[in-house]
Amino acid sequence: MNKLLLLVVALFSNATFADWKIETFTHAATGTQSQSATVRNEDGFELAIFKTGEGYVWLDFSLSDYGFDELAQRPLPLFQIDNYKPVQLLRGFVATIVPADEGIEAIVVSDDKSISTDRDFSVNHIIAERLPERVICPIFQGASRPHLDTIKQLSTGNQITFSYTLLDGSEGKTVFTLKGAKQALDSIL
Repeated sequence: MNKLLLLVVALFSNATFADWKIETFTHAATGTQSQSATVRNEDGFELAIFKTGEGYVWLDFSLSDYGFDELAQRPLPLFQIDNYKPVQLLRGFVATIVPADEGIEAIVVSDDKSISTDRDFSVNHIIAERLPERVICPIFQGASRPHLDTIKQLSTGNQITFSYTLLDGSEGKTVFTLKGAKQALDSIL
């Protein structure tokens, strides 16, 4: 009986681990290959984590490919791993992590192109690059640059939730499992 139970647990664990996949892609401009740890949920949303040649680690959140939705210019998505402090992505000039302990204000570009330094300190901030169907932001920029422990949280957490606003003003949420994320991240980082 114990062997049967162990076999069932092992099969379930492998199925859960299979949610995260390692994908290899070639950069058209440089011809270099990179890998990403990727998970896709049942609604067609995708989350990818990849590391650049400079050692920076990026998070890439994509809307579902089951439709033709576009992200709003503002606000960009907010993500939260388990009960950790949420991270609000901001539209700005340079994609960068904005740690609270640096004492700097985020430079935010509004839809009317005005610049603001307003910050909501109930959330952490990362200035991100927005494309119509995705948002890309750094989650690690080297040991000398303060960061938000996002990689550690991804490796030890249970789920990550993204709250987003679409171009038409409608809002939504989507969730990704983090089961298997640690093994996937360990293999690419």
